[in-house]
Amino acid sequence: MPYRILADLVLLLHLAVVVFVVGGLAAVVLGHRQGWSWVRNLPFRLANLAAIGVVAAQAWLGQVCPLTTLES
Repeated sequence: MPYRILADLVLLLHLAVVVFVVGGLAAVVLGHRQGWSWVRNLPFRLANLAAIGVVAAQAWLGQVCPLTTLES
């Protein structure tokens, strides 16, 4: 039973990463058009760019996401 709870926690973390990558990019594009100042925050932009880079590199190299492996 504890493994099932840990898998669910990893799943929630994985969901948070996906929302950050996709939602962060959408927020930057939409925020630029709407004039939101927080989307110009350099640490946020760099963290989002790094996350996108990791996902793109994994896809390019044909690797499975480590969080997917942990969920299994």
